[in-house]
Formats: sequence, C-alpha cells, structure tokens
Amino acid sequence: MSRTGLFIAVVGPSGAGKDTILARLKSLLPARHFVFPSRIISRPADHNEASLFLAAEEFPAARERGEFLIDWEAHGLAYAIPASARQDLEQGRHVIANLSRAVPQLLRMKGLPVLVVHVTARAEVLEQRLRLRGREFDTDQQARLARGDALDRDVEADIRIENNGAVETAVSALMDALMPLAAREPLSA
Repeated sequence: MSRTGLFIAVVGPSGAGKDTILARLKSLLPARHFVFPSRIISRPADHNEASLFLAAEEFPAARERGEFLIDWEAHGLAYAIPASARQDLEQGRHVIANLSRAVPQLLRMKGLPVLVVHVTARAEVLEQRLRLRGREFDTDQQARLARGDALDRDVEADIRIENNGAVETAVSALMDALMPLAAREPLSA
C-alpha cells in the first residue's frame, strides 16, 4: 500500500532561524522518511542558507519546462522548490522546506497534503538576527520586520515553534513533533 508524504512547510518571519533549524533537522531526521530539497532562488547562495541560484529571468522558462513543484516571489526575489519533490511525496517521503507564508495554500490548491510549521521569535530577537545577517539595513530591515509581523497574524499553523534562545530547544521541539511521522508505514519503493 502506497501513501503520499506530507509537505512540511516551515514558515515565519525573516530572522526566526528557519534555515538554521532545517540544517540541524537534516542531520537528525531519518533520510528514508524526510527529504530537504534545496530551494532555487534568484539570489546567489550565501553562508546563511543552502540554495541553488537561478537568475530571475530564467524562472519563466524553467517553469514552462516543468522544473518546479511550486514557485513564488517574495522580497523582490523569485523562489522555487524543484519538481523532484513531487516524486519524493509520491513515494511516501515527507518533504521539508522553508517557504513564504502564502505558499502552503498554493500547495494545497495543487492537491498536496501540507503540514504548516510556524517558526517565530520575539521582535528584538528578529531584529538582532537580521542585523547580524547583513542583508537588510535600517529602513529595509524595519520594513521587513513590520511586513513579517503583519503576515504572522494570518498564519494558520499546525505546529508553532518559538525560537528565542538556543536553537537546540527549537530543534528538539520540532523533532518531537515530526518523529511520529516516520513511524507511518509503509513507504513505496
């Protein structure tokens, strides 16, 4: 008997630590059950996240060729999850990725089962992390924080994680929530 895996959409404001949490989870969750596709982004990868670069002007042609499971725009950039994630889902694996907050609804419209994990942190923690990241400065940073706060109010999450302190605390809480999914058998070949 075959079953479809869940798309585990990790959403939340910039600076909440989503990519850091995902990097830790990738080394802890069993690869047989959980897949972490690299996002495709129209910004070259940096030390803050593992992603694949694709120039923004190349996104429409890649979409037409069917290279994306889903794609979207946020913060003036184009993002996508590779089409190979659909095969993982069809084989019963759970796909975990950092998405913009509106994308889980788009996945549901495609008929995919979605589990939404909302990772957040206090405003002063977010501000400090964004400053350390060095991508936004002053006005841009404040605008991103305000936009994130407004979007957070509308998130309908299945799991909420507060990441205000040591990342291990957030990772442990998410591990506890996700490990029961590995027990759901069987996986198709």
